[in-house]
Amino acid sequence: MSFRILRCLLLPLLGTSLLACQPDTPAEKPATPATAPALTDSLDYDSLDTPLAATPVKRDWHRVTQPTSRRAPLVVYRSSRPPQDETPPPPSEPRVQDLTLRPSEYFQIDPTKAAEVRGREGTVVRFPAGALVDGRQHPVTGTVWVELKECYSGPSMLLSNLLTETESGRALELSGAVLVRASVQGRPLALATGRNFQLELKGRTHDSPLFYGQGGSDGVVRWAAGEATATAPSQVLTTAQRMPRYGNDIADFNKLIRYPRQAQEKQTEGVVFASFVVDESGRIQQPRILRGVGDGCDEEVLRVLRQTSGRWTPGQQDGRFVKVKMMLPIRFKFQPGQAVPTDVEPPTTSDIAETTDEPAEEDTGLAAAPNALQPSRLGWLAAGRAWVGKAAPLFVPAFAVNDQTAVRLLVPGRRLVLAATPQQGGYQFMAAPTGATVVGLRYENGAPFLARQPTPAGAPPDTLRFQETTLAELETMLAKLN
Repeated sequence: MSFRILRCLLLPLLGTSLLACQPDTPAEKPATPATAPALTDSLDYDSLDTPLAATPVKRDWHRVTQPTSRRAPLVVYRSSRPPQDETPPPPSEPRVQDLTLRPSEYFQIDPTKAAEVRGREGTVVRFPAGALVDGRQHPVTGTVWVELKECYSGPSMLLSNLLTETESGRALELSGAVLVRASVQGRPLALATGRNFQLELKGRTHDSPLFYGQGGSDGVVRWAAGEATATAPSQVLTTAQRMPRYGNDIADFNKLIRYPRQAQEKQTEGVVFASFVVDESGRIQQPRILRGVGDGCDEEVLRVLRQTSGRWTPGQQDGRFVKVKMMLPIRFKFQPGQAVPTDVEPPTTSDIAETTDEPAEEDTGLAAAPNALQPSRLGWLAAGRAWVGKAAPLFVPAFAVNDQTAVRLLVPGRRLVLAATPQQGGYQFMAAPTGATVVGLRYENGAPFLARQPTPAGAPPDTLRFQETTLAELETMLAKLN
C-alpha cells in the first residue's frame, strides 16, 4: 500500500479540518512581487496619506537580490523640532546701555617687561614683568592687548550700566571706575596667582578703598570690597618668636605634595623655592615661586599653599599674632619604578643656604607707588567710600513698567548712580538722596527714549514721561548733570 493511500485512510480518524488529500503535483514557484519588499517597512512611513501599495515606486537606484527579513530590527528616523524649552528665544530688544557704553582704548605691551599705559582721562595702569598668564597659569609672551575703559562721572557710569552701590544695596560715592582687560590672540588673560598690578585713578583720595565690579544677569555692575590699599600696610615680619607652622612640622605639608605626571615622565628633579606670607588668621597671602624646576612642580607647590590657606598656625610676637613672611624649599626627587611618587624629601641645609643667594624679593621692574591701588585681578575696578547724606524713600509713578526700562537716580555734580526696583504702577527707591534727579532710559523700535525730572522737595514726583531722542542728544542732556 502506497504512502498516499495510507494517508488518505488516516485522515477521517484525525479530523477533516487538518489537511485535504491532494494529488502529488510539483510545487509552483512563488510569483516575483511587483515591487521588491526590501524598503517596504521604511517607505510605509514616508507617506501615511498615500500608502505604498497605491504608489508606483521606481527603484533604479537600488536593486534587492534577497528580501529583507521581516523580523529584522528597523529604526525609522524622522525630522522633528526641539522641545519648546530648548527652542532659543527670539533676540530681545537691546538696552540703551548696550549702545552707549564708553569707548575703550587699546594698548600693545610686551608682557615680559614692566609696562605702563595711560588713559585719556588720567588713569594709569602698570603691569609688572611676567604678571600676565593664560588659562593654564602659563606666563605669556609676544604682543598683548590691554583694554582700558574709563568712567569718571555719574552720567558716564549710567550710560555704561554701572551702579554706585554694593551687591547688598549700600550706596557708594565713587571717585572713578575703569575696566582693565588683557588678551593675546583673542584669548583673555589673568594675573598670575599672588601677583598684583598698580592702578592709579584720577582724583582718588588716599582713604578710598578698592572695589571689584560684579556683573549680574541683567548686565548691571555692582561692587564688592577689594583688598586693603597699599597706603596702610600692616607690618610683615621675616622672623618671629614663634614662627608659623602647618600641622606638627614640615612633613605634614610635604605629605600633600603630589609628583606631577609630566615631571614623572621627564624624570624632573630639583628644589622649588616658594615665598608666601602667613597672616594673623593662618591664611596664605602673596604666594609666589622664587625659583622653580618646571614640568608642573611649581604649580603643585602653589596648589598646596592655596589648599592649606587658613589652616596654618600663625606666628606670634610678644604674645600676639603677626604676619610673617616665609620661604619654603620643597625637594622633588624622582624614584624609578614608582608610578605615583608622593613622598617629597624635606629640604637639606644646602637647599636652605641657596636661598640666601638672592631671590628673596622679585624684581618686577616697577617702583613703589604710594597712592596706587594693588588689584589682584582684572575687570571692572573702582575706588570710593560709603555715601553718607540725607535720604528718604521715593516712589516714582510710571505708565508702563518693564524690564527694558532703566530708572536711575543721579545727584548733579556727584558720582552717585542708584537703581530703582520695579513695582506695580512705578519704581521704588529705598533711599533717594536730597537733590537727586530721576532718569529713565528705554530703547524701543530702534530709537532711544529719555525721561528726566528732578525730585521735588516735600511733594510727590510726577509720572515719568518718556520722549524719543537720539543717542547724541541723550549724552548731551545727561552731561548737564555732571
